[in-house]
Amino acid sequence: GGSLVEPGRREISRVPKGGWSATDGLWGSKLASKFYGCSNSSSKFLDSGVMTHPDRYLMIVTSGGLNQQRTGIIDAVVAARILNATLVVPKLDQTSFWKDASDFAEIFNADWFISFLSKDVRIVKELPKIGGKLWAPHRMRVPRKCTQRCYLNRVLPALVKKHVVRLTKFDYRLANRLDSDLQKLRCRVNYHALRFTDPIQEMGEKIIQRMRERSTYFIALHLRCPHFKFS
Repeated sequence: GGSLVEPGRREISRVPKGGWSATDGLWGSKLASKFYGCSNSSSKFLDSGVMTHPDRYLMIVTSGGLNQQRTGIIDAVVAARILNATLVVPKLDQTSFWKDASDFAEIFNADWFISFLSKDVRIVKELPKIGGKLWAPHRMRVPRKCTQRCYLNRVLPALVKKHVVRLTKFDYRLANRLDSDLQKLRCRVNYHALRFTDPIQEMGEKIIQRMRERSTYFIALHLRCPHFKFS
């Protein structure tokens, strides 16, 4: 993105060792030796302290159900990296069909999200005052499946001029075909940075425990349509 890089400074974003339990799923199977994790960044992926411009802030408003919003959060981190911007913790959709008033910190562990991704993207919980005042964000929307070049051509000029950009209805607004390091960043966000809060995690573990007590095998079914009724 045209940033000046300090000579010799190359910080690599790695998934912490011990992130997976030796007995969990894929990594604990008989074929585990044939698989390997691929979410660590390459040596070319520079530390966020080098890449982030101090006067660029990206705000994201997700949309859709929780699955779509999770995708939006993942893509928001990558978009901020593309733009060399500080990401403000994304705002969840509270006005659509679901009418869910929960904010990010009520569903995901915000502190872990920020700290885990600190080498990749600078993230703050709220937009800070800049020069002693709170700047009004410039609102815009990017097309679906917007490429890296699309963000640089459409969003970056507004970000450079306005300093704070708010992207609305942010669902599937990033292309699937990206540079390898950006795809790996997607993996780090999805599988490592996004952790549910303790109460949600505890409830999930309790449900799994009850299911295992009733049967050796079970299926988790996600119904896309909320209008089905069963008797």
